[in-house]
Amino acid sequence: MARFGRTSTERRNTCDSRLQEILDEAIKHVDFSIVWGHRDMEEQNRAFNDGNSRNRWPTSKHNKYPAKAFDIVPYPGEYEASYERFFELATYILAAASARGIAIEWGGHWKNYTGKGLNDRDWAHFEKID
Repeated sequence: MARFGRTSTERRNTCDSRLQEILDEAIKHVDFSIVWGHRDMEEQNRAFNDGNSRNRWPTSKHNKYPAKAFDIVPYPGEYEASYERFFELATYILAAASARGIAIEWGGHWKNYTGKGLNDRDWAHFEKID
């Protein structure tokens, strides 16, 4: 069974407790790394300037504390993983959320994230719907 490493655990701990429940269930079924939980002002603005976020500080759900969003990637493979591996990962995340009655949204479902269609969706991103 997979488990979180030190860095993923630290990032997990910056997330809302309900999101932590989802992450804890999903890691029992599929291996992945947590890339982001909470992002401070510098990290958020860097993500925006690098084109990895549509939001400047403090408008992202990553900027709340605890974070209302997380980014995860299949392990191994990271961002270079195939779409199929992101879909598999999303299946476990969405199922864990549904079983707990937690409303979340997956960036892989966003259409025209930056206008480039399927190849440019936010595959790694999940956020709690309030």
